[in-house]
Amino acid sequence: MGKSQLRYGKRLIQAWLPEDLLNRCCTVSTKGFTETITEALNQYAERNKSELELLESQYESAILEATRLKAKIDELTMINLKETKIKIDKGIKNTNKHVERQLSEKERNQIWEGKIKPLLKKKISESGIDSVLSDERLLNNFSNGLGISTVELKEKISTEWGVV
Repeated sequence: MGKSQLRYGKRLIQAWLPEDLLNRCCTVSTKGFTETITEALNQYAERNKSELELLESQYESAILEATRLKAKIDELTMINLKETKIKIDKGIKNTNKHVERQLSEKERNQIWEGKIKPLLKKKISESGIDSVLSDERLLNNFSNGLGISTVELKEKISTEWGVV
């Protein structure tokens, strides 16, 4: 190479080029002399890469494309999942509706004497009557089992164990 000057990572060169070739190239690229020559040199360097460089560049392109496609798949999957969840939520009906139990007095007494009273007796002996009367979850469950209100159950427990 001949003498040249360096400035800002660029090199100033002089070359004798056929005028008609340079004019045709500038017409095709619709750019100036410097840009056209730079573009032509870039294309020359790109086309004359070694096989390893070509494969590395294809690999990097494939990785970038795969990453872009994976992001798009994830985005579409999230949209589809949200739509499916909305459809499922609309289709599900609350099957656990509160059903009032209509028990006869005889059935209510059998449940009270057979199941609930022994459990309450044990609970009262372990933690005291005040603890049982303040346990809302326990009272709700037992009152639902008997088909009576919680207030009625509290009265029944107080009457049964002599607390008024």
